[in-house]
Amino acid sequence: MRKWLVALVVVMFLATILLSVETAAAPVTVERVVVRVSPSANYGLVKAQLLDASRRLGGAFVSEIPEIRAVVLAMPSSAKAALSGISGVLLVEEDKPARLHGEIQWNVYMVKAPQVWSAYSPYYGNAAYGYYSTVRVAVVDTGIDYKHPDLNGAVTWCVVSLNNGATFYKGTDLSKCSDPNGHGTHVAGIIAARLNGAGVAGVAPKALLYAIRVLSASGSGYVSDIARGIIEATKGPDGVAGTSDDADVISMSLGSSSDSTTLHDAVKYAYSYGVVLVAASGNEGASSPDYPAAYPEVLAVGAVDSNGNVPSWSNRYPDVAAPGVNILSTYPGGKYATMSGTSMATPHVSAIAALIQALRLAAGKAKLSPDRVYYAIEYTAYNPTGYSYDPLYGYGIVDAKAAVDYALYYM
Repeated sequence: MRKWLVALVVVMFLATILLSVETAAAPVTVERVVVRVSPSANYGLVKAQLLDASRRLGGAFVSEIPEIRAVVLAMPSSAKAALSGISGVLLVEEDKPARLHGEIQWNVYMVKAPQVWSAYSPYYGNAAYGYYSTVRVAVVDTGIDYKHPDLNGAVTWCVVSLNNGATFYKGTDLSKCSDPNGHGTHVAGIIAARLNGAGVAGVAPKALLYAIRVLSASGSGYVSDIARGIIEATKGPDGVAGTSDDADVISMSLGSSSDSTTLHDAVKYAYSYGVVLVAASGNEGASSPDYPAAYPEVLAVGAVDSNGNVPSWSNRYPDVAAPGVNILSTYPGGKYATMSGTSMATPHVSAIAALIQALRLAAGKAKLSPDRVYYAIEYTAYNPTGYSYDPLYGYGIVDAKAAVDYALYYM
C-alpha cells in the first residue's frame, strides 16, 4: 500500500513538473496598443485604471499623448480585449508600425506593376521589367537627365528638334538632349527609374528609352518640332521606319487645345508603322482631351490621386486614367521631385505598353498592333464608378498585371 502511495505521489509530482514546463514554454505574444479615452471621461482616472489593469494582466506602460487622450501600452494579445471593458475607454487599436516610403512608390503599386515583375520574371527574366533588346520607349518632352543615378543606362539614343527645326540633332551624344526643365526627366523616371535599391522605381524599371527633346527650357515648343520628333522616333537610329530599332511606344506628356493637321499626320505616320502612342489628356478641366491625345490613333490618359479620385483639372473623356497627383520621380541633378498632372499619369500607361510588348516578344509571340495594345489596357482597367466607360475615368484606372495577362493569354 505504501509503495502504491509513493508511486502515486511521484507520478503526480512528475505531472506537475511536466505541466509547469509545458506552460512555461508556451509563447506569449505581446503587442503595442493605443487606448483612447472618451472625451466625456476623466482622463487621469481612466489612465490610472488602465495602468493598474495592464500590470495585473502582464502588460506595461509605454507612453501617453494626453493632448489627444491616448495611452500606449504593451499588452499580451490575449489580455487586450479586457481593456475595452474599462469604463471611459473609447477604443483600443493596434499601434501599427510605420516606415519610410520605399523605392517603389504608391503610384507604381496602384497600377500593379510589381505584380507583373514577380509573376513573370521567373519565366521571362528582364522582360517582366520592360526590357527586350528591340523594345524602346520614346519620351517626347524636354529631354532627359541621362546621368541621373536612377536612370543609369536607360537612355540609348536621342533627338533634338527645337525652334522649328533650327536646332536639330540626332545621335548618341546624350548630352545634346539633356533636360534644362525637369519635366522630361520626371516623366522618364515614372517609366524606367531603375530598381536599384535607392531613389524610386519606374513601372518598367529596365526599359530602354529614346530622349526626344522637342520643348524648350521653359517647357514650350512648336507643333512642327513635336511632329518631327514623333517621326524621328518612329524611324529610330537607322533612320528607316519599319525596322527593329524604331520606337515601340511614344510617350507624349504634352499637348495643345488646338488641332493641327501637321501633328495629326505625324501621329498617323507613327501609327502606320505599329507604334503605340500615349498622350496626356490635359490639365485644364476641359470637356475633352487636348491634342494629340484627342486623335483616334492615340491613347488619352487622365489623372487620379492616391485615393483613386479624379482631380478637377484632369480633362474629361480620356481613354483611361492613371496616378497623376503628387508623384515622386527623378529630377535633373540627381534629385527627386513631386509633380502633378496628366503628364505624370501618361508615362504609367506608356510603361505598361512597353511591358506588354517586351513580354510578348520574350514569350515568342509577335508584338501587338497599337489598337490591340489599347484594347488590352482599356478592357482590363478598373472603373470605380461601376460603368464600363464614364467621362471622368474613361474605361478606368489602368492595371498592368491584368493588361499583361490579357495580352499574353487572350490575344
